[in-house]
Amino acid sequence: MKFGCVGIVSILFSFQGAAAVSSQRATGAKSSSSPWLSLLTNSWALSGESQPDQTKGLDSLAHDIVQLAKTGAAAPDATMTSAIDSIRSIVTDMKAAVNDSHSAAQAAIDQKANLVTACKAPAATDMTNFQLAMPVNAEAVLTCRESEKPLYDSYTLCESEKARCSNTNECCAALVQPNKYCLNPGIAPSPLQYESTCEGASMCKEADMTSKLAFFKGKLQELDAAEAACETSRAGCQESYDCATKEAAWKTQKLACHDKQTEFEQSYCNLATSVEAQWDSYLRCYDVNKTGLVSEEQKQAAALPGRQQEWRALLRIDCLLSALASSDVNAELETCIKANYTADDWKHLSLSYPSKLDTFVARQSCSEELLAPGTTYFKEHMYSKVDKALMPEQLTTYFCVSGLSTSHCSAKTSAMLLLTKAVKRHHGHRHLTFRRLAHKHH
Repeated sequence: MKFGCVGIVSILFSFQGAAAVSSQRATGAKSSSSPWLSLLTNSWALSGESQPDQTKGLDSLAHDIVQLAKTGAAAPDATMTSAIDSIRSIVTDMKAAVNDSHSAAQAAIDQKANLVTACKAPAATDMTNFQLAMPVNAEAVLTCRESEKPLYDSYTLCESEKARCSNTNECCAALVQPNKYCLNPGIAPSPLQYESTCEGASMCKEADMTSKLAFFKGKLQELDAAEAACETSRAGCQESYDCATKEAAWKTQKLACHDKQTEFEQSYCNLATSVEAQWDSYLRCYDVNKTGLVSEEQKQAAALPGRQQEWRALLRIDCLLSALASSDVNAELETCIKANYTADDWKHLSLSYPSKLDTFVARQSCSEELLAPGTTYFKEHMYSKVDKALMPEQLTTYFCVSGLSTSHCSAKTSAMLLLTKAVKRHHGHRHLTFRRLAHKHH
């Protein structure tokens, strides 16, 4: 039974009338206000008070009931009976209000908890489906690089031969200088080193002439040998080399492969961006709502003792009202006064705090390892069959993962690749050892 303002006023006037009639019949004197009516009026006022004030008001009401009953200031009459019934109705409504408030408190906590559990951690990427959906796959890049390799080899061989044939060590020998096949020719030996032998003499001695002739014959043989060595060193050489055409063909293919590799790697950049964004969204969802849940739990935990104390006061009022209606009022009042209400009397006024439960959904972390273009691991994992000379030093996709604003997921590193290889070698070694032992035993 809940009272509106009009209802309260109507009841108040009806009780005032009842009090007047009862007083006139009892004494024949002019009616006076009943103390029970005063208690009833105070009871009505409680419904509009704050929870702490309601608890204080209920304690005060209980005290007044006890005092009225003990002092006999108001003898039992119709006014008292009606007042008790009305106060009991108010207490019943207040109990219902406490229960409703408690249910609303738990519902508020549960609503916050549901917001946390609604935050779902991203599922790991299905790499098989991901790779099937890629516009360019790894095989396409490898095939392109395979086509680039002979063009690169042809160009580099051309440049190598051009450099070799235009400047061989043999063609740079001192005796054959100057030589067009030596880019940095030295100074040829001078035949004038023996000029001083004949200088100042009327004629050269025959022995000197014979010696000099033998010397120059030897030098002529050395010259012939040096020139032959120069020619031999240029075996297979052409008079000129058109390396520019070969270079253009290689670079055209190289750019095409770079574009294909960029498109291939961009898929992994996009995947990393998507995965990081999903994890960032999930973690923001979890953290914000978990904070809201904890805050709500703290708020409701702070309000809970007030509701419990209000319930204690209502139990006491209930007991006193029942005592007044009993056959032995004094004995029942003493029982109510001595009653010690504990938490067992309001077990239903307990709250569940989901965040403190071991079963509450935990904050997840990303265990997916991202493949990051530009890293040593990515190159070794994807392009181990490609000549390192063909690998570009820089692409727009390089280090796209490390450049992201978040790093919830780790990128695979070379250490992981080495560990994988080590594990494979270990298992292979064990397999080989078992085979050897089995063969030896056999």
